[in-house]
Amino acid sequence: MDINQRRQYIIDMVKEQGVVRIADISHELNVTRETIRKDIYTLDKQGLIQAVRGGATASETVSGTKYGHRTAINIPEKQQIAQNAIRFIHDGDSIFLDYGTTAFEVAEAIKRSSLKNITIITNSTTVLSTLLYEKKVDMIFLGGSVRGDEGSVSGPLTLDNINNIYADVGFFGSGGVNLTAGVTNHYFGEVEVSKQMMAHCRIKIVLADHTKFEKTALYRTANINDIDVVITDDAINPQIAKDMCLADVSFINGELTSKDVTID
Repeated sequence: MDINQRRQYIIDMVKEQGVVRIADISHELNVTRETIRKDIYTLDKQGLIQAVRGGATASETVSGTKYGHRTAINIPEKQQIAQNAIRFIHDGDSIFLDYGTTAFEVAEAIKRSSLKNITIITNSTTVLSTLLYEKKVDMIFLGGSVRGDEGSVSGPLTLDNINNIYADVGFFGSGGVNLTAGVTNHYFGEVEVSKQMMAHCRIKIVLADHTKFEKTALYRTANINDIDVVITDDAINPQIAKDMCLADVSFINGELTSKDVTID
């Protein structure tokens, strides 16, 4: 059982039983208590369960929000995307991470990586809390009006702060991706932040699990040809993957890359 399967098992047991003990899960999965404790701590930070002394219980707060619900969906796919995403980051880079759940997985991947001297710019309170105390990371939080159910900030203050900030690489989530409508998302305020930040990123990368393709959200963030790289997982429909590979964008589908991409 790998780490993703183990954590999904913990989530399933919490949903089924309401509360689980570290000792019981450790015995059932034949792994150390420290491993289960770390898993529970990570899942607690994601809002999927609530860590308590000696175990975990169902979260009664974050998991009820739209963001909390999405963090529990397609976790292995988002983690696969995140692992491919950090290939584009080098020591000393400045990085923008938006408020999406896949961007959160990129933040987690950065934390586990050997990267150092990274500057992270974000409009996500979740990304901020995840990386705030990492010594290898300098954080820049854009500030602005907070939308609690997404943990995101937007509005005039956010846009004004972006004016003087530039990044080497920007990672942007999406509500939908298709060749006609481009990259779209659901919330006007956050879309305006993404648009302005895209103009300030040398490399623009869209993160989208396979469920986002051929969907269209309300507001357009960018045309496909405005994006440098699209990263998805290997569960994407083969025909959609083929169409994306023919577009004027570098496309990473699981472990397969349509074009060689380097960041100088």
